[in-house]
Amino acid sequence: MSKKELSSYESNETYEAISVELEDKIATVTLNRPENGNALNAQMHSELADFWQGARDDDRVWAVILTGAGDRHFCTGADMREAASGSEGRLGQRRIFGLPWQFKFFKPIILALNGLTAGGGLIFMWESHIVIAAEHVKFLEPHLSVGQVPASEIYGLANGGLPWNIGLRMALLGTTGERVDAERMHQLGAISEIVPKDALQARAREIANNVLQVSPLATRAFLEGAWNLRENGIGISEGSNYGHDLGHALKDTEDYTEGPRSFVEKRKPEWKAK
Repeated sequence: MSKKELSSYESNETYEAISVELEDKIATVTLNRPENGNALNAQMHSELADFWQGARDDDRVWAVILTGAGDRHFCTGADMREAASGSEGRLGQRRIFGLPWQFKFFKPIILALNGLTAGGGLIFMWESHIVIAAEHVKFLEPHLSVGQVPASEIYGLANGGLPWNIGLRMALLGTTGERVDAERMHQLGAISEIVPKDALQARAREIANNVLQVSPLATRAFLEGAWNLRENGIGISEGSNYGHDLGHALKDTEDYTEGPRSFVEKRKPEWKAK
């Protein structure tokens, strides 16, 4: 399948603050405000919300690669110029507007961090399913330095396994000059792989292609179960039962029998997501 530029699902107009390219069931979403550190302004939030909601139900999209334009910044968080002007509402009213969880987006998201990841950019780390980073990437939590509370950023990372003392230090030191490098985040498990800068996008695509080899329907059910376990704080027994129920709901699909059949026939499965 050739590359196809996707437009807004709602309006069919061209995205401006992001770009979306579809190729072989993989949508590559690029935060596209490099001159502003790929900061999250109201337009980017709106376009991301349009994408997550539309791609969730788009049978052409089986996996997503999320990255930023350029190699200096992945995302520097909220656009402070917009926040200072008061335009498009207060940050607190829209800060999670363009994030995937609220749209129940349970297709795999591979996050390819291409540069500085700060503030709201950190949220994408715990909302994504596989996180890789270029070797030069650094991490910063600036909210307290501008009089705001880093709730979703640090609380979300801590819920995802980042040690509390690391998150607290990041928040309390703000923009005083200390940044966490990719190697340290890798040691802590916040990212799963570090790659050379020039190889980042190719590696993200390689991972996405590997993800496409497993059952798309079972993957979505698994990710929904994993999110429910984290979001609702349920125990292992209840979470396992919930996951089994999600899996059982697939028993009448074509893919449910294709998996075992392909294994017995010693061939690659031909998934249809049906």
